[in-house]
Amino acid sequence: MKTSPKSAGKTVITAALPYANGPLHIGFLLEAIQADIYARALRSMQKDALYICASDMHGTPIEINAKKAGLEPETFVEKYWKEHQQDAASFLISFDNFHKTHSKENKELSEYFFTELKKKKYIYIKKMDVIYCPKCERTLPDRYIRGTCPLCGTADQYGDVCEGCGSVLKGTDLLNPKCSLCGTTPHIKASPHYFFKLSAFAGKLKKWINSKQADLQPEVKNWLKEWLDKGLEDWCISRDAPYFGFEIPDSKKECGEVKYFYVWLDAPIGYISSTRNYCEKQSGKQGKQKTCRWEDYWKKGSAHHFIGKDISYFHFLFWPAMLMAMDIPLPKLTVHGFITVNGQKMSKSRGTFFTAKEFHKLYGAEALRFYYASHLQRKVVDVDLNFDEFAAVVNNVLVGKLGNFCYRSLTFAEKNYGELPALKPTENKALTKKVLFLSEKIKKNYLAQDYHGAVKNILLIADLGNAYFQKAEPWKSKDDPKTKAAVSWCVSLARNLAVLISPVLPEFSKKVFSALGEKNLVFTDINFKWKGKVSAVQLLVNKVEIVRKESFPLQLTVGKILEVKDHPNADSLYLLKVDLGNLGKRQVVAGLKKHFRKEDLTGRKAVFVANMKSAKLRGEMSEAMVLAADDVAHVGILEVEKLNPGDEVHFEGTENSHAEITFDEFIKINMTVQAGRVFYAGKKLISALEEVKVHGVNDGAKVR
Repeated sequence: MKTSPKSAGKTVITAALPYANGPLHIGFLLEAIQADIYARALRSMQKDALYICASDMHGTPIEINAKKAGLEPETFVEKYWKEHQQDAASFLISFDNFHKTHSKENKELSEYFFTELKKKKYIYIKKMDVIYCPKCERTLPDRYIRGTCPLCGTADQYGDVCEGCGSVLKGTDLLNPKCSLCGTTPHIKASPHYFFKLSAFAGKLKKWINSKQADLQPEVKNWLKEWLDKGLEDWCISRDAPYFGFEIPDSKKECGEVKYFYVWLDAPIGYISSTRNYCEKQSGKQGKQKTCRWEDYWKKGSAHHFIGKDISYFHFLFWPAMLMAMDIPLPKLTVHGFITVNGQKMSKSRGTFFTAKEFHKLYGAEALRFYYASHLQRKVVDVDLNFDEFAAVVNNVLVGKLGNFCYRSLTFAEKNYGELPALKPTENKALTKKVLFLSEKIKKNYLAQDYHGAVKNILLIADLGNAYFQKAEPWKSKDDPKTKAAVSWCVSLARNLAVLISPVLPEFSKKVFSALGEKNLVFTDINFKWKGKVSAVQLLVNKVEIVRKESFPLQLTVGKILEVKDHPNADSLYLLKVDLGNLGKRQVVAGLKKHFRKEDLTGRKAVFVANMKSAKLRGEMSEAMVLAADDVAHVGILEVEKLNPGDEVHFEGTENSHAEITFDEFIKINMTVQAGRVFYAGKKLISALEEVKVHGVNDGAKVR
């Protein structure tokens, strides 16, 4: 097992590659900010640290969603690649390079890995069972099959990972599998595929996880031991067409049909290809001589991945095994937990999902950076974004302690003094010594990725400063030399605090440095030797005000109509079998028979009232209500094209209620149609992805 030479000193830091299938969200920002703080801290220690990322662009979801959008996959992913960079920059994430997996460099390196692994006889071809959907006329990747987990019995799970027990699955493992695209029961057929001999690395992986070099978090070590004890199966690294990705060289000749690299083969290689792209751009700036090579970081330096716990299996088993086979030193990894919002899993359907853009518009960047940092340690724990706590941390701690001390000290100095002299070494010696001691602890906190500890110690220093400023009462004797020295000490302390907090709050620090006529200060600049004039200070940080949404009495949920039957006791009614995603399947009695044929409704997505009290209608149980617009002459179903069963829609500025509602309460709610859109009290019906539309009815139509 290769280890990185310590003397090389180059570190490449990565965040997991966000999927180019939608905008960045606050869950990804947890990881990107965690890695960014580490990268900024290393740079402040004057280490050669490169922060690398890219958009993950391959796979079936991209291919399918591009088709739905009427775009070529290349065009579809390019849009999100640009958005990802803009969103990351808005949260002050300092990527040295943000590349893409659908790139020349990644294609070449993926083929290089594949060819070398093949030469070393770590890749072979064998026939395997795949799941084929006759209705969609395609092989289904694991992510496009849903069924019951055979290990823990959790229903409605994808075919790759069970959310119930965390086990890695194959689509063929699921009980009662269904195609997630059309709901059809698929069948199994044999197909030749490429396999990587993961099982051959079990011994080396066991040795690695127990080594000091791995430096694994205790929780992760336990998972790995459990997975390794169960035994490792060889890993299928190819996929059938249609697939957006790189075609495997000679696959048609060797398999009889074209195969593509599985996204989990080329995505982690994307870390290296993004590094290579960075180095080539740097070398281009410096002339023909190659002064930057990806090998300098990956073979002679060290790599550090920051990932979520949901992708641990791939990053701790598949990826290290490939690197071992390629004689590339193994990276260190830091795993974080999930983000919850007000104690709930982040979910579009529950209204707890925030894109980076949405959150930035409401609260800015540094409030979230500080909140995340104050919760992050090198432990695999979920972070709850509780908005009451968020407001308290930002307003009472960030603004009330750190911001207050730095702003009041600098502002007082700027308003009352010209040049401030350097402090004498004997002045405030004991307190200075304590601050410098805490500063060393903070550096160690950053290196250990204990940002909670770093923030805690920074706040201890801020508390010392606030208490000292208050005790000195400089406003009472501004011209006294002792007062002037006290203010000078406070200015130096604000400067030092700005250096210490800069990995977390780079804009905050930049404002302090600017007021002191300095920039790009690093940890070695921490001292009490500053002298000079303080310029006008910008407001360092703003308080946040939590935006509360108005409650709306209905739980408006997208459902897919799986089956339509005649009501046995009513000529004008249908019985609908509806998939409401995480809410399960329900029967709905609907008065649509006069307006729609069965085939017009089957397979269609519509909006349902999911919190309607169940009731028997002409002898049949109705467990929800389908919404439709009615202008007396015409009836129109509310249309949702981009959403999935279980996703919620809501009126602007409101959040849905999940409390049960009766029919009598429902009919008092006035929803109407204007210009093909649904409104309630002047608010439009929308979702995170689209407005809800309705066609074929006149303005003023009632929605009921």
